[in-house]
Amino acid sequence: VPIYIISSVAEELLAFTNIIPEWLCKQRQEKLFSGEPLFAHVKLIKERKIHVFPAVHSVELLTNWQEPCVVFCPHWSLRLGPVVHLLRYWCSDPNSLLILESSDDANLALLPFKPMAMKVLQCSFLSGISLQKVQPLLKALQPKLLLFPKDLRCKIQISEANTIIHYSENETLCMPSSKESTEIDIATDLASQFHWKTLKQETVTRLDGELFMDQGKHRLLSGFRQADSKQHRPLLHWGSPDLKRLLTELSKMGITGTLKKNMDSAESKNAAGIIDIDDPKKALIDVRETGSVIITADENLASHIFKAIDIVLDGI
Repeated sequence: VPIYIISSVAEELLAFTNIIPEWLCKQRQEKLFSGEPLFAHVKLIKERKIHVFPAVHSVELLTNWQEPCVVFCPHWSLRLGPVVHLLRYWCSDPNSLLILESSDDANLALLPFKPMAMKVLQCSFLSGISLQKVQPLLKALQPKLLLFPKDLRCKIQISEANTIIHYSENETLCMPSSKESTEIDIATDLASQFHWKTLKQETVTRLDGELFMDQGKHRLLSGFRQADSKQHRPLLHWGSPDLKRLLTELSKMGITGTLKKNMDSAESKNAAGIIDIDDPKKALIDVRETGSVIITADENLASHIFKAIDIVLDGI
């Protein structure tokens, strides 16, 4: 049975298994120095039992595709990447199996593909290293910046020479930049309008556009391109909405509702809870620490609720 790994970063991630031997056990370190493959996947790729492809529409994948098969193409939301196309293809097949990371929101993730005939299995994929291996690894790597869980800081002594930022679940952190400069992709129509001015040691030009940042990449688009792309680019929000302010914004739109459940805490600035909408139509807004879910059968009402949440949340 062939194994397919479909991901734009899979090849790069697999290469990382060879660059930091310090975290390996003694037996695998001996393999490294003797030139043997460290992990079984290297041998399986050479034997063409594992196939790595950057996208589901790759010509090589289409020509080599066989069923039955095992496919790795993860995205936890089941809304992005090859997994969407493959689930559409397999969801009605009772002989197919989907293996998901254990999550409270599995039903929500599977909602677009229902009714489903395929089997669904949820399990936990634990990853990480033991605390005993952290200290030698830090000594070998000497990182300039270290992110470390707050609940583990009492269990291990870390040198003050390291810049340490402690984090906890559902917390937003401001990270210092490790680069003095960065690359940016500039739209062709914008680049054609450059009017360079020569200074003593460099040339400069003025730009008028909008800066987009996505997945660590920067793009500068002109006003014309920006207007076209605004409808398609995703909106990114963070934080938890202020429920009272959300009710006020909904009221301005002619939508009335009541705060049905409010789980406020002294430690949290924003409360989690449930807003029950009764006019103009029935809807439910489930606000959690990690996200907000809009439940309604009316698409127009859902759109207005989203706009209200967009107003009260920080976002780009």
